[in-house]
Amino acid sequence: MLTELYHNNTECKSEDHDKHLCYLTSQGFNLSDPDEFKALTDNPQFRCQHCGRKANSDNNLCAPVPI
Repeated sequence: MLTELYHNNTECKSEDHDKHLCYLTSQGFNLSDPDEFKALTDNPQFRCQHCGRKANSDNNLCAPVPI
């Protein structure tokens, strides 16, 4: 159910939601391509106000705020 929440985040209106960490994780990207996932998260500069995930770029979060 938690995965469905992130995958179907109705609060995110971005056309690029498929690039957000919540979506990528719900699709298993963190497990299927851990090196690429690490490249998106190894120097976090932003935190998502919706799910709490941290990313290097605000482009990879639904509701980013600087850390």
